[in-house]
Amino acid sequence: MSAPRIEVIAPSGAHLSLEAFDAALAALRARGYAVRCTVPREPWQRFSDTDAGRLEQIHRAARAEDIDAVMIVRGGYGLSRLLDRIDWALVAASAVRGVRWIGYSDFTAFQLALLARTGAASYAGPGVSGDFGRVPPDPFMLAQFDALMAGQLPAVQWSAAAAGTVDGAGGEATGEATGTVGSRVGGTPLEGTLWGGNLSLVAAAVGTPWLPQVDGGLLFLEDVAEHPYRVERMLHQLLYAGVLARQRAIVLGAFSEWRPAPHDNGYDLQSVIEYFRGRLTVPIVAGLPFGHVPRKALLGVGMRYRLEPRGDGWRLAPA
Repeated sequence: MSAPRIEVIAPSGAHLSLEAFDAALAALRARGYAVRCTVPREPWQRFSDTDAGRLEQIHRAARAEDIDAVMIVRGGYGLSRLLDRIDWALVAASAVRGVRWIGYSDFTAFQLALLARTGAASYAGPGVSGDFGRVPPDPFMLAQFDALMAGQLPAVQWSAAAAGTVDGAGGEATGEATGTVGSRVGGTPLEGTLWGGNLSLVAAAVGTPWLPQVDGGLLFLEDVAEHPYRVERMLHQLLYAGVLARQRAIVLGAFSEWRPAPHDNGYDLQSVIEYFRGRLTVPIVAGLPFGHVPRKALLGVGMRYRLEPRGDGWRLAPA
C-alpha cells in the first residue's frame, strides 16, 4: 500500500519559524507520509504569498488528482481576502474525490464557506508548523491524525474530572481531555451536523454568504488570545443572529492564551459559560480537546455526529 500523499499549502499567514516548518515536514515524512510542498519561504507583507499566489496554491491543490490530503502550514490571517475568488466547485470536487482538507484557526473561514456554498465536508485538525513542528508532537493529536489518514474518522472522548480546560490548560495527553460538563444534556444523546471552528471567524461570517445555515447542529467553538469579554461579545453576535438557538448543542474547546485584567473582579471564561447557560435552553458542553493547544482532536466539519454522555464525561463520534 502506497504512503498517504499530502499537499501542504499556506493560504493565510507567513511563516513564524522556518526551523519549525522544516522540522514539521521532516516529522510528517518520518511517519511515512509522502509530502509535497511548494510554499514560499519568504513572506509577502504579513501573508505567506500574494493574494494571487495563495489562490493558486488552493486551486493547484484542488486540481491535483495524485494527493490524499491538503494541510495548511499555519493560520493567522488571510483567507477572508480570498473567499469571493476561490473556485468552490473545484474544491468541492476534490473533496468528493476523497481529498481531505485539514486545518484550523484562520482555515475556519475556508471550511465554513466550503460548507455554505457546496455542502462539502472538510476536517478541523492540526496545522503543519504549529503541531508537527512541536518537539515532540502531541501523541493524542498524532493518533487522531493517523486514524484519519488511514481512512477512519476517529471519535473523541473526554472526562469531567477537572474544570478549567476552556482556558486551554487541559490535562495529560492520554487520549482523553478533562473539562466541564453542561448539566442540561442529562442522559440524552444528541445528533446533528458538526460545524464551527474558531469563534472569531464564525462570528465574522454572520450576515455573509460564507456562514452555513445549520439547524439542529452541534456547533463547536474555540479561540486564542481573546479576553472573556470579547468571547462573550462574539457569542452575543451569534445569539442575536439566531445561530445559537438553532443548534442542538454548543461544544466548547480551548480558549487559550488570554490575560486577565486588574478590573475583572472574578469575571472569567467560566463566568461567560454560566451566563450563556442562563440565556439559552441549548446545552453547552465544555472541555473538547480542540483549539490553539497541542492536544487536538480531528473533527469532520459538515458531517453528522453524535454527542453522548459517557461515565463522567462525553463522547463525540461520527453518527
